[in-house]
Amino acid sequence: MPPSVVPVLFVTGPIGVGKTAVLHAADALLIDAGAQHATVELEEIAGCWTDKMESSRARLVYANLAAIWPNFAALGASRLLLSGLLEQRSELRLVSEAVPGAAVTLVRMHAPLSVLKQRIRHREPGNPDPEIDGARWWKERLDQTRPEDHLVETDDRSVDDIARDVLRLASWLT
Repeated sequence: MPPSVVPVLFVTGPIGVGKTAVLHAADALLIDAGAQHATVELEEIAGCWTDKMESSRARLVYANLAAIWPNFAALGASRLLLSGLLEQRSELRLVSEAVPGAAVTLVRMHAPLSVLKQRIRHREPGNPDPEIDGARWWKERLDQTRPEDHLVETDDRSVDDIARDVLRLASWLT
């Protein structure tokens, strides 16, 4: 029997755009709505630091997702909310391999580079330059590849408003 369809909402965007904050706000909105779901920040399941990590990071992340999704599903989660960096749309196949039946909606969050720099400077206690360089690279790359189904502007908006928009675009909230 083929697996049932699992709606997956994947939130991506450059460093500093607010993926984690929006993920947590969207999670809270879904809890309030009584939606049975699981929430995973992909960076959190990649926390392993060995000599081999650089070449196998993506494999580790999606192997970990494949290992935990059945546990969530067994408890009744029927949807999956994800956040992480995603360079190209073709990488969504890794989600589909990890979550059988995944029907992925990809929402990219966007903000001007000046806003990303400001946010990074606010959150980074030390030297923010490496994170700013990463934000610049990811912003340019995502603006070029445009892997998303939907684009959400985040500048001058509350996290809760952004989370509502993200969920509405995926038809998870009305």
